[in-house]
Amino acid sequence: MTNISNKASAAKGFQLSEQRWIARPQSEVFEYAADFSNIEDWDPGVTSSTKIGDAPVGVGTRYELEVRFGSKTMPMIYETAVYEAPNRVVLHGYGDRLDAVDEIRFSSHDNMTVVDYTAVLYFKNFFRYLGPLMRPALTKVGRDALDGLEQALER
Repeated sequence: MTNISNKASAAKGFQLSEQRWIARPQSEVFEYAADFSNIEDWDPGVTSSTKIGDAPVGVGTRYELEVRFGSKTMPMIYETAVYEAPNRVVLHGYGDRLDAVDEIRFSSHDNMTVVDYTAVLYFKNFFRYLGPLMRPALTKVGRDALDGLEQALER
């Protein structure tokens, strides 16, 4: 279920939440989703993603993304802020029009991996006034991203 906080102010951001149950081992789901160089394969809102540098994925890993914003794309840099394999990863994204905090939690239940994904979007400049108007599109983005993650891992 996607949820966007109706009461979120521009300072607090807009929160999207999704959950999926995936029939794959938790460590495998974590490893794939925590490496944002894979995000273009599962999030249709991302047109490209590249890991910066050769170090293993972990705290401090950075990624260059091109993200759809309406009919255009915009560059964003994401950095891994928290890396608690195989249970939790938090990434901070920075762009000209918005900043984001993506938190993904992983747990196991009945031989399934439960993925709880939360993104908080902080719109900048005049875009913060457009946030409430973009609620339906943001809901779809969150739903499509987790649908894509589930499909990518079940291939």
